[in-house]
Amino acid sequence: MKKVFAVLLIVFGLLLIFSPKIKDTVVENTVENTVEIIAEYTPEKIKENEQNEEAEFDFSIVEDISVTGTLMSSNKVNKDLLVGQLVIPRVGMNIPIFKGINNSNLLAGSATMRKDQRMGTGNYPLAGHYMKEKDVLFGSLMDVQEGDLIRVTDKETIFEYVTYEVKVVPDTAVYIIDDDEADKIGKPIISLMTCYYSSKTGKRYFVMGELKDSYPYSEELLYAK
Repeated sequence: MKKVFAVLLIVFGLLLIFSPKIKDTVVENTVENTVEIIAEYTPEKIKENEQNEEAEFDFSIVEDISVTGTLMSSNKVNKDLLVGQLVIPRVGMNIPIFKGINNSNLLAGSATMRKDQRMGTGNYPLAGHYMKEKDVLFGSLMDVQEGDLIRVTDKETIFEYVTYEVKVVPDTAVYIIDDDEADKIGKPIISLMTCYYSSKTGKRYFVMGELKDSYPYSEELLYAK
C-alpha cells in the first residue's frame, strides 16, 4: 500500500510540473488543426456558419484556461461556428475566428463578441485567451505595436487593419466593443481583447486597428509581411 501511495505521489508531482506544458501543447495542437480545417472552407461554408444560431454570447460562462478544462474541451470544437481567420504577420499570430463566446471556441481560437458584428464594417471585436506561450492563442497580442497590420478574412475578402492604439482598461469598459468606437474614428475598426495577464486583475488589454484596405482573398496576401 505504501508503494502504491508513493507512486501516486510521484505521478501527482509530475503532473503538477508538466501540466502547464501539457495544457499549452493541447491548445496549440487544437488551434493548428482548426486552422487546417478553415483553410479548406469555402466562402459559402463560412457564410452558412455565420447564420448558425448555436452561437453563444454569454460572457459569464467563460473560464480561465485550466488543464482539466483544456482536456475536456479540446474535442468539443464546433466546426460549424468557424467564420474566419485572424493573422497578425509581425508577431506570427494565425488563429481561427469562431462565432460566439464559449470555452470551446476560446480554447481553439478567437471569438466574436457581438451577434451583429461583420468584418469590414463598424467595430469588429474579437476576444482571445492570454497565454504565456507567445505562439499560442493571444499570447503575442501584447507584443503588437502601433502601425502593425492586422488581417481578418472570411475566405472571400481580406480586411486589412492598421493598429492605431493599444491600451489597458477596466473589465467594466464593455463600451469598447460597440460600433460607437468606430464612429469616433470615422472608419471601420477592429478591437482585439484579452485578459491583462489574468482575469483576476480586473483589467482587459485591447489592440485597436482601423481599416486600411480590403481585397480579394489569397493565401499569399493573407500571410504577407
